[in-house]
Amino acid sequence: MAYVYLLEEVPHSVGESGPWTKIGCSKNPPEWRLGANLKRGNPRDLRLPVVYEFDTERAMWDAEGYAHEQFQKFAHQKEWFNISWQEIAAWADALGWRRRAAN
Repeated sequence: MAYVYLLEEVPHSVGESGPWTKIGCSKNPPEWRLGANLKRGNPRDLRLPVVYEFDTERAMWDAEGYAHEQFQKFAHQKEWFNISWQEIAAWADALGWRRRAAN
């Protein structure tokens, strides 16, 4: 299994810049990356609201690349986007991406 995930950076207070969403991918469950290195050095809370499953790494890479292209106008520093995870998820859901069942 391979995964494309949406990672939300939760602002400290109302009115702070945002929303910020990372569109990323991983061959391992994204929770591993969150615990291992995505949280390090970030003072804000990070939340993993949606994970999509793909049968192959190629499909995962293609999906992540397509999402990055789709939301390019919101891009900021590689995989972070100034758009809500809900908007990205609605787009991905409409394409028929398969959400991973909640653990």
